[in-house]
Amino acid sequence: MRLQSICRSFLALAAALLVMSRSASASQVVYEGFSQSFPTYANNGAGFSGPWTTGGFNAFASGYTSNVGSLSYSSFEASTGGSVSGGAFSAINGAIRNLEQPLGADNTTAYLSFLLRPDGILSNGIFNGFFGLTLNGLSSDLFIGKPGGGALEQYVIETRGGSGQVPSGTSTNAHHTALLVVKAQFLSGNDTFTLYANPAPGEFEPSNGAVKSDLDLGAVSKIGIYSSGAFTVDEIRIGTTYEDVVPKQGEGQ
Repeated sequence: MRLQSICRSFLALAAALLVMSRSASASQVVYEGFSQSFPTYANNGAGFSGPWTTGGFNAFASGYTSNVGSLSYSSFEASTGGSVSGGAFSAINGAIRNLEQPLGADNTTAYLSFLLRPDGILSNGIFNGFFGLTLNGLSSDLFIGKPGGGALEQYVIETRGGSGQVPSGTSTNAHHTALLVVKAQFLSGNDTFTLYANPAPGEFEPSNGAVKSDLDLGAVSKIGIYSSGAFTVDEIRIGTTYEDVVPKQGEGQ
């Protein structure tokens, strides 16, 4: 009996140490589920230093609307109710939000995930109806989403404006929600960005994706919503591990 008690105590200690180790090595640092975060003056979410404001390259409006309902993808569950939609615009629209802690220190890795759904008719809107998110760096931005040129009906990763576009091979199907995940490896020269389109929630990080390595983004101090086509976006997460941004079924924020 005493030996069994010692064994049980040892196993309990080992399990506790494992949990502590995982907690110390992983952290979700940004979360936006769009629960009362729009209009642009609202200030919900976590990991930000201010509210959403109108902004982005050549974006002079942010005609977005907030929704009560959340997007869903497979077993990927929304942590809070809400999402944001934009229509097919005749001008570029954008909204930006400052991060509390900038990303991009050399030899660090960050992960970004979000849900994106094409609405309406694909490619309606100026510049072929693009929509997605941006990581806004010192001198340029990284764009992830449906592009305005090149592979028009695929999710891509590119330098904002279209250069260095890398298609994912995953189609932008109207009214079908996609899960987009970016692994950002910040280096002393050009950074490496890997896009995983529609990975299976709850599984290990995919072994391959669409890789872009021709951009030195520098310090990323803000993220942006950037669009001219019709779409809905939800569940923006930034963390230090893949598991931070693609949680298993039943795990929330």
